[in-house]
Amino acid sequence: MELTLRKASALQNSINDTVKSITLTQTIRINEFQEAEAEISKAAQEFNSNVFRRVALTDVLYEIRKAVSRANAQAGVNEKLADLAQLEKDIQFFSGLTAHDVRESAQVIEGKLNKIRNRKEDTRASLYGHSDEVSTSVLTRKDVDTFRAKVAEAKKAKQKLQDELLELNVRTTIALSGKAVDILKHEELI
Repeated sequence: MELTLRKASALQNSINDTVKSITLTQTIRINEFQEAEAEISKAAQEFNSNVFRRVALTDVLYEIRKAVSRANAQAGVNEKLADLAQLEKDIQFFSGLTAHDVRESAQVIEGKLNKIRNRKEDTRASLYGHSDEVSTSVLTRKDVDTFRAKVAEAKKAKQKLQDELLELNVRTTIALSGKAVDILKHEELI
């Protein structure tokens, strides 16, 4: 049986949900009106059946996972995912830089510094909210605009990569073994 990577992913989620729903009860309660050995035997049989189901489903899950991994490597999905992660980091980084203030003009900075230099030394202006220094960003308007352009460019590239990944997930297939198909049919997962 052939599955697309997209369907394989959904199937893996279904298998995981089924595995989580399997209860492995090791202890039972028996009252005086029940036949102890029959009840213990019945509970042990259910326990062993559930262990077998869990092991079989886990085997199928990792068979699918390995096949998906091989298909991802052959189709170039892994590299595209790495590129996508890098673009997301770039978007985050450069978006943060676009939020900063831009540098004051040289004339404004010099004017503020001259005002501080020409202040009378014995005034207590610094106690009333004035400072003896000027603070400014090192980023120019051009720098911030460049960062914005990098964010826009990275977002476009990210969208293109996501489209390519979607296409690969729909176009690339894996094959399931007959045993895996039988187990999945028995569990009504396919």
